[in-house]
Amino acid sequence: MISLKNGDGIQWPEGKRIAVMLTFDFDAELLRYSVIGKRKIGFADVSRGQYGPKEGLKRCLAMLQRHQLPATFFLPGEIIEKYPEQCREIAAGKYEIAYHGYDHNNTIGIPEEEETGNLEKSEGLIQELSGRKPVGARGPLDALQEYSLDLFSRRGYLYDSTLKDCDWPYVLENGLVELPTDVAVDDFSYFYFSYADEAPINCSYLPDDVYAMWQDAFDELAAEGDKIMVLKLHPQLIGRVSRIAMLERFILYMQQRGAWIADCETVARYVKEFYRVKESETK
Repeated sequence: MISLKNGDGIQWPEGKRIAVMLTFDFDAELLRYSVIGKRKIGFADVSRGQYGPKEGLKRCLAMLQRHQLPATFFLPGEIIEKYPEQCREIAAGKYEIAYHGYDHNNTIGIPEEEETGNLEKSEGLIQELSGRKPVGARGPLDALQEYSLDLFSRRGYLYDSTLKDCDWPYVLENGLVELPTDVAVDDFSYFYFSYADEAPINCSYLPDDVYAMWQDAFDELAAEGDKIMVLKLHPQLIGRVSRIAMLERFILYMQQRGAWIADCETVARYVKEFYRVKESETK
């Protein structure tokens, strides 16, 4: 699919230097199932995933509320069914809620008919929860089907935030806005831990080391002036005590240095309008 790139030279509102999105993938133990496999996951890994709904989410929401920050939560439909009270807390904060699969299935090759059913089921749950259908999507564990972007567009979605091909937003030929992410600003890359034989991962970075890497990335992108930073966060990981304090400190650093912090929908609508005006000026 041909993409119409408009990141070069994009200007952010009120002269802000960079658009920053705080995004939370609230997928609890479903994230562990995707990495390890349902039949192979042990109780310890399930409990690590459950730290999100039991403890981590509260800290994330409290931090957002302290600073009156917007954010986007990507929720699998099954999580809404399994953790209704926690999901209602997200909705009560008026945060954007976006599609993240139904059961966080990252299998490549899901038939389009099946995925359409997943969308319909999850959209209904999100609408019941928040009062509106989602306008954005992110693939479970970054997995998209070949048809996914066109399917999102046909169902009236505004944006996707899965791909990793650049540091700026762009508009696809089908009209969908892409808000690319980066594993370098994904807490999974630094804090995911599992003893599972099938997928042993030991990411035990110190929060201060992660802060230094994220700070460098922010400073370099902000200096270029036409870029975005999509922080991809998981309550089960970033919601640990020392890590949420690091995130809070980093957010304050960005705010003091010209970041426009907005949810994904707000940025995507701005990008689409920017492109529309830019295109009309060239005609």
